[in-house]
Amino acid sequence: MIVNGIELDLANLEKPLLLVSEEDEHLFQRLIQPTIEKELIQCQLALSTRKSISLVKDIWLAMYRDREKLYINSGHAMLYPIRLILFELVTQAESFQRLAKKSRGDACLSLIYAVILIQFVLQWLKDRFSGNQEVYGALKRLYRVTDDELNREPSYETREQKIAQAIAVKAIRFEVRENNQEFASVLYQSYNLIVFLHSKVNEEDGKESLLSSLRHVAEPLNLFYKERYTANNQSFTG
Repeated sequence: MIVNGIELDLANLEKPLLLVSEEDEHLFQRLIQPTIEKELIQCQLALSTRKSISLVKDIWLAMYRDREKLYINSGHAMLYPIRLILFELVTQAESFQRLAKKSRGDACLSLIYAVILIQFVLQWLKDRFSGNQEVYGALKRLYRVTDDELNREPSYETREQKIAQAIAVKAIRFEVRENNQEFASVLYQSYNLIVFLHSKVNEEDGKESLLSSLRHVAEPLNLFYKERYTANNQSFTG
């Protein structure tokens, strides 16, 4: 299907960080296509490339199946060090644990949560590192089209790209450690957004809803960003 203006094979994403069953692979494929087709432009960073969608899948599976009962594929993890560090930082957060308890066993709800979490994290990284060309060059491949997406088969990663990824991982670790409260605030804001979305759907439906699709999300997202988030508020504290 067309993603970010190019044709992407959603059945041929990057290899999963977690050991995943064939059943769950097929389930994600069934869920992600209609999610992208909703053209939720507020979450375009999370749904823009093979890399970002692969990261969403990692987070989705950890929410849906319980992170504590899943195993990381060490061979695949070595291939994607940036995805691995972001996966670890997100899934270790308290706000992730709280969301996972709400969505465990609900594949669609877990996907919505994963998309929103990755959107917030990628936006934070983009803001933090846009002035650091060495790090940003590696990070932007998560949400900008590269040769990987233009070819049917991912291009072989060069030595320079591997070095850039290592530098980016080190920079992310340092940035999160030095700005731990701010990063926690980013994740907590995503939690607040999800609570906000629930409240809006409840108002419309007059009853509890598990946000079984994304059809309700676009307008509340616009309202949330308008009320709680501005580009000048880099801490995302609202």
